[in-house]
Amino acid sequence: MVSKRQRDIVLFLMKEREPVTAEWMAKDLAVSDRTIRTEIKELQSQSSSLGINIESVRGKGYILDIKEYDLFEKEFNPHPNDAIDHHQSDFSEQTNRVLYILKRFFLEKEPIKLDSLEEELFVSKPKLQNDLKIVREILESYDLKLVSRPHYGTQVEGDEYMKRLCFSNYILSRNSSLNIDSLSFQLLDQQLFEKIKGTIIKKVNEYKIEISDIALENLATHITIGCKRIEEGFVIENLEHDLTGKYPFEKIVANDIVKEVEEFTGLKFPKAEIDYIIVHLLGTKLIHKNTLNEFSKFDELGTIIHCMLDRLKTELNWDFYDDSEFIQALSLHIRPAMNRLRYNMNIRNPLLDEIKRKYPSAFEGAAIASRCIDKYLEIEVGEHEIAYIALHIGVALERMKTRNKQTKRVMVVCASGVGSAKLLFYRLQNEFKDELDIVATTNYYQLKEYDLSSIDFIISTIPVKEDIGVPVQVVNTFLGESDIANIRKGLSPVLEYEEENYLDESRVFIHKEFEDKESVIRFMCQELYKQKLVSKDYVDSVLEREALAPTSFGNLVAIPHPLTPETEETIWTVCTLKKPIEWADRHMVQFICLLNIRKVPNGDDLERMYQRLLALLENSTKVQKILKSDSADEIIKILNES
Repeated sequence: MVSKRQRDIVLFLMKEREPVTAEWMAKDLAVSDRTIRTEIKELQSQSSSLGINIESVRGKGYILDIKEYDLFEKEFNPHPNDAIDHHQSDFSEQTNRVLYILKRFFLEKEPIKLDSLEEELFVSKPKLQNDLKIVREILESYDLKLVSRPHYGTQVEGDEYMKRLCFSNYILSRNSSLNIDSLSFQLLDQQLFEKIKGTIIKKVNEYKIEISDIALENLATHITIGCKRIEEGFVIENLEHDLTGKYPFEKIVANDIVKEVEEFTGLKFPKAEIDYIIVHLLGTKLIHKNTLNEFSKFDELGTIIHCMLDRLKTELNWDFYDDSEFIQALSLHIRPAMNRLRYNMNIRNPLLDEIKRKYPSAFEGAAIASRCIDKYLEIEVGEHEIAYIALHIGVALERMKTRNKQTKRVMVVCASGVGSAKLLFYRLQNEFKDELDIVATTNYYQLKEYDLSSIDFIISTIPVKEDIGVPVQVVNTFLGESDIANIRKGLSPVLEYEEENYLDESRVFIHKEFEDKESVIRFMCQELYKQKLVSKDYVDSVLEREALAPTSFGNLVAIPHPLTPETEETIWTVCTLKKPIEWADRHMVQFICLLNIRKVPNGDDLERMYQRLLALLENSTKVQKILKSDSADEIIKILNES
């Protein structure tokens, strides 16, 4: 049995191709070098039973070698769940203790004495008080309170609806395939869950409804929690929102589901509990298949979609007005998303980190678009919802790239005769399909007789020495892989940009000491203001953007930026810290690049900047070099290395 920290170390090493030092891992995992070395020694002692080998490379660090994948996967599931089982928990980790305390408060009918929690967790009174402070903060975000009465005990007080939301979001874990994990099933009745899920699927098919897998899992989970709470005598008295007469279709579906659930559980669901299910149905993509194209352009949805399209065009120059697929997909997503926000239903996005890392510009577009919902509902959207919107924007961007790809007119020059020329012609056609329009095939000596004014480039099996005013790509008669790669480069040339322009010594700050992200951001913005590059309010825009969704991406890197571009040119401001700080959600950061995109809207600028900066995420060696560097010149040189 490995601890959570040991699992984190192994998963950290798994992502690295080169040896990693204990010092580097310690920064990322927010522990001491000594702790890392002790944990690795422990892992090495049981390596054969874990299917791994952690080799120590002198002067370079540690490298992981997976020997037996079956053993490795069994012990180090790459998506470990956080659900807490009392017998398996590593209570040296505060996160585990906090989740255990929450679980005890939610599942216990009677108040709990803090002495018993100390014994169960093997912790001192001061440590428990520290944990309870975090528990209180979590509960407060759901308008719940931890109330203590002398000689009686402590319990959670507040709205039952909010208790269930908190229980679902914090106690139950979902794995990467969106299913509830096995540890969470120790808290719920697995057979009941499967039965309820089957009932929902039956009703979904019966009413010809569209529902996503994650919405199905969430709905089944909440009804299963409802059954457990009703059985224990905890019922929802009344919802804050009055649903009387509203949502007749969802009411029919909810009543049908409840009728079946009551039959096989013997429980009685009061009206408020049925309303609770209606709220969850409103938070799914629950919609008649034949109504996909019947959205009224005059309702709130039309207003918000128009606002989103407008912001994306104005701020990023992405024009999706004519993309009906995007508008329809967004419409299907936004309506239930707004209902989730109205009823405080936090939805988890299991792909959040991956979307932020792999589709950063789409995520940025989604953050900008989400402000339309913020403004309309006066509710913060949150990064999990933003990530779902980013998926739709990512698809639309790919479609836009495909549409903008123009077929290149090409002439083939072949010196080896008709047979090989035909072979080359068909190979090119097969390989590049709609990308190339092969206008003609000719011999070298006849080339000068052609009018080349409409030709984009020439593919030739021999060098063309004369300057004919058209780019020439020389290939082998029997087209090889490198030839195909070179032609692809010609079709989509990577434009060379003067990266040096982005950075200047005056905007590079080294080994600074700050305690939190706001202090760093304020310092960097103030320096730009002193240089007359930004306005005094610039810092507010950067902090506002940071509040939408944290800009830490792992590997000790954060890329904050303003909500809307303000500078005349695209510039970077970079800062390294003496020691890492927690940026958000236990993500440690030591290298900060404040990104300032130029005011003139250009979506490509954003895409290019992110591609360049996020390459750092895959290169911990480069980040280490930057953090060790004592000169602005050296940092600029490292960042400009291709």
